[in-house]
Amino acid sequence: MFVKEEGKESPVIINQEKTAVLETEGGIRILLRTEAADKITASLEIRQEEEAAVFLHAFKQPEEPFFGPQTHLDPAKGVSYRMTLEGTGRLMAVYQHKNWWIRPAFPACFGDIPKRTQLLLAEKKTGAGSGREYLAVLAVCGEEYRTDIAGDGQELRITAASNCINKSATDDLSLVLAAGSDPYLCCERAVKKALALTGKQKMFRKERTYPEMFDYFGWCSWDAFYHEVSQDGIMKKMDELADKQIPVRWVLIDDGWLDADYKKQVLKGLDAAADKFPGGLGACVSKLKKEYGIRQVGVWHAVMGYWNGLEPGSPAREALQEGSRILEDGRIVPDAEAGKAFRFYDTWHDYLRNICDIDFVKVDGQSAVSLFYAGRKEYGRASGEIQKGLNASAALHFDNQIINCMGMASEDMWNRPSSAVSRSSDDFVPDVPHGFREHAIQNGYNSLLQGQFFWGDWDMFWSDHEENWQNSILRAVSGGPVYTSDKVGRTDGKFIMPLLKKDGRVIRCEEVGMPTLDSLFENPVDTTHVLKLFNRYQDSYVIAAFNINKEDRACEGSVSLADLPGLDGGARILYSYRERKAVRLEAGKDYSFRLEANDGELFLLLPDKEFTVLGVLEKYIGAGCVETVREGKEKTTVILSEGGTFGFLSGRKPAAIMYDGVKAETEGKETEGSGSSLYQARDPFGESDKEGRMVEIIW
Repeated sequence: MFVKEEGKESPVIINQEKTAVLETEGGIRILLRTEAADKITASLEIRQEEEAAVFLHAFKQPEEPFFGPQTHLDPAKGVSYRMTLEGTGRLMAVYQHKNWWIRPAFPACFGDIPKRTQLLLAEKKTGAGSGREYLAVLAVCGEEYRTDIAGDGQELRITAASNCINKSATDDLSLVLAAGSDPYLCCERAVKKALALTGKQKMFRKERTYPEMFDYFGWCSWDAFYHEVSQDGIMKKMDELADKQIPVRWVLIDDGWLDADYKKQVLKGLDAAADKFPGGLGACVSKLKKEYGIRQVGVWHAVMGYWNGLEPGSPAREALQEGSRILEDGRIVPDAEAGKAFRFYDTWHDYLRNICDIDFVKVDGQSAVSLFYAGRKEYGRASGEIQKGLNASAALHFDNQIINCMGMASEDMWNRPSSAVSRSSDDFVPDVPHGFREHAIQNGYNSLLQGQFFWGDWDMFWSDHEENWQNSILRAVSGGPVYTSDKVGRTDGKFIMPLLKKDGRVIRCEEVGMPTLDSLFENPVDTTHVLKLFNRYQDSYVIAAFNINKEDRACEGSVSLADLPGLDGGARILYSYRERKAVRLEAGKDYSFRLEANDGELFLLLPDKEFTVLGVLEKYIGAGCVETVREGKEKTTVILSEGGTFGFLSGRKPAAIMYDGVKAETEGKETEGSGSSLYQARDPFGESDKEGRMVEIIW
């Protein structure tokens, strides 16, 4: 919240070289001013309500004689203005570090804030007034211009650029600021306000619909085969998964299946490469569905068709001609006009859906749009038009079952009308030593921004890998799709099945995984601070903790109620997955643990009640296997979706536990700091394919 000065009404207009001052209720001061530039007249319009919105109005003055040569706003440098923050302490920035990806930074000072920062989160300086306060500064991609934040000495340079030549003026929303005691809510409020001001309210994640197919486990061909994917290879993998009873429900055929010139990186045809898929794509899909029970099959394609567009004179060019455009350099790509872009994708997707029986698509390289259209069309318009066409086609043919990928540039993030899932990190890289470190911080911290728009696809992983445990529990808190890409013969179900029910349904958290409060401003790679990511499942919280420091040192960590927003009062029960240990946590208390180098642990924070069902303890989130609980004075009945060690917390000691009518061997262990105990009842039937199990707790 911001303090309103008496006598000053919103909006406030700040003209050339003047300064506007905003102040939060907690005492953070924000100073905004335009700066002198050659023949550029600029002003800032500040609309202050619960959040503060900054609009930039600027134009390049024409040169006399007016009929002579003119200069325009630089497509890359655009128009800049300045911001100074006073009364802030620690900083965290989410910035675009590659053309397609964003990642976090932990600046020690304002000058360290990276170029192309999209979200800056600042904490109020310790001792500056009472109580915690945070400030979120959000850069917006408007109708034409995108804004970027960068450190410049003790100030911030805010730049709005169009990516288009011959532009003489800008009139766009540039920044939104939100302040308050909850940093997650600050990020959420800033995005919601910006979407409301740009007429895109329905692009907020909570307004979108998560595709039901991604509630089930999948497999992707990429890391298994890379460009050598073939029907024969896929079927060998399906045989292995069936033999190991891994309940894969969808398959994604990634890059390498296409009829393309892989040297020139251009698309030649709409179907599969004949040498890899002799019967065509449709024959492969039919075999997957009929012989292996795969419910959905999807394919990968680039936003441009293939990485470098279409091959001139090819069947693909002929089929997609109405929706494509020839650029000045000869490349053939989707036209950046929504109707034509729709015709491009609609023609191809119609073929994939109706001829090949494809159910979903992964569309890669999306942030290349602004590279292909650099100088030709504005950031907001080029990406906005192509995203409209792509999303309309994906909605029409695949019911919005689309994974957006390599599309974390702000012009893409702000312009997808309907699709709900987007990759939130660079690729999973199985052959890069300690690749998990970067993978974990990107997915966790990027979600503070992208998680406001989409559910994150935290990418595939290998279940047979030196970092399989960390990657597995990372997916437990992601809230998004879960799928692997192991090579033939290499799938290890021990790191897959704890994430799933036996029917392949993912036990999925309900929000998007994000860093805990004590992790927000700490660099877990360059320090020995344990990275903790959290999410919510029903009335519990799931916390994944990781030691990813680059010096490979053991780390001490802790969990407390203060780590999560809104839990600083009352009490909760902390459950440690690997130790199968329960501890009662109250305000001001914490649970300490130790992690060896490159290790992790999973915790549940459960309600502190007389009786709490944990469910099947072999699962990371055992409550996902609980179908029904009927409590009575003499007996409590729990219906499970499947068998396994049944766990519950109770202040009463049970007289016996019956598992499908058979007395179960039971172990009780006192919950530290509580009068209750953790009880574990072993499944007397062991491994069983039986669906639906009944546990009776006799009091």
